[in-house]
Amino acid sequence: MIEKAISLPFSIDTYGKVAVTTDQKKIWQDKVLSVVGTTMRERIMRPRFGSMVAAKTFDNESLAETEVQAEVEYAFNTQLSLLTLKSVTTSYDSYTGNTNVEIIYDLPNNQTVSTTVGLVSINGNSTPYQENA
Repeated sequence: MIEKAISLPFSIDTYGKVAVTTDQKKIWQDKVLSVVGTTMRERIMRPRFGSMVAAKTFDNESLAETEVQAEVEYAFNTQLSLLTLKSVTTSYDSYTGNTNVEIIYDLPNNQTVSTTVGLVSINGNSTPYQENA
């Protein structure tokens, strides 16, 4: 039986139905983005779903890199155990202030896939929601 899942981002197809996909690479990529991009305790009925990756980007660059890698590893071990994590690479763009996390992993069928997650980083000593005068 072929696995089918809602294709993210959510959309309606030409027949007026919710768009779905059977592409295993796309299904797993959506799952990885969902787990890594959701902050723990963000989902009311599933407080353990997600990771703390977003919170780790506010540390200094070298510490953030190590902690983001550890969070991705933890997320794969606890919530994406059917996937085999190969590597996690972070890169910081000082011009835009963005941190990109490239995750390379093997699918259950042993196909190697790469997914990039872009995270916003705040520079300086302001909190993320504080406006500078």
